[in-house]
Amino acid sequence: MTVIWSLCLIFCLSNSILAIAKDLCLPDQRDALLEFKNEFYVQEFDPHMKCEKATETWRNKTDCCSWNRVSCDPKTGKVVELDLMSSCLNGPLRSNSSLFRLQHLQSLELSSNNISGILPDSIGNLKYLRSLSFRTCHLFGKIPSSLGSLSYLTHLDLSYNDFTSEGPDSGGNLNRLTDLQLVLLNLSSVTWIDLGSNQLKGMLPSNMSSLSKLVSFDISENSFSGSIPSSLFMIPSLST
Repeated sequence: MTVIWSLCLIFCLSNSILAIAKDLCLPDQRDALLEFKNEFYVQEFDPHMKCEKATETWRNKTDCCSWNRVSCDPKTGKVVELDLMSSCLNGPLRSNSSLFRLQHLQSLELSSNNISGILPDSIGNLKYLRSLSFRTCHLFGKIPSSLGSLSYLTHLDLSYNDFTSEGPDSGGNLNRLTDLQLVLLNLSSVTWIDLGSNQLKGMLPSNMSSLSKLVSFDISENSFSGSIPSSLFMIPSLST
């Protein structure tokens, strides 16, 4: 009988350990996601576009790595992908948003939400981003120059917003440059840029050779002036 009870105890402990092991999510990551969820109100905003209320399925005290639209690194438990495209999110993206505590994000997809307002400079804090999309989000104002610090970025989609290319607030020797120029000249690893259908204006930088890995480049439906820099056509990987 003692042997049987011992085996039962071992079996129960093993199951408990396995249950704990299955919870990959780190508490700080779960807290950041839940706070981010509460920064927006969830409601359909366009009768012609369906959206999924993905964040409403997120629950505390559960494994955030198993939540809808969330992916984690299986070794570290850090959130590395957040795909909330068409998730009925309404409200501004705050400069102090808990989103920016997800420091290991590699892919951030927030397209087709009603995230009105400006894109805060804090986006540059997500230094491991490889893919970033705010397509059709009703954003406006300046494209933050902090995007240029995202050295791993390969995919950037800010199309169908109302961005302008006004100069940066700071003066000095950069007062003739635009935020767009500052961004483009620093995204040396980017392969895909879509800034189409905004209100961007001004001239493109004359030397775009730093975009040496660029494959696709779309700035259509804006108000650019001047000539297309010849350096753009000297990028060997450019196909579109």
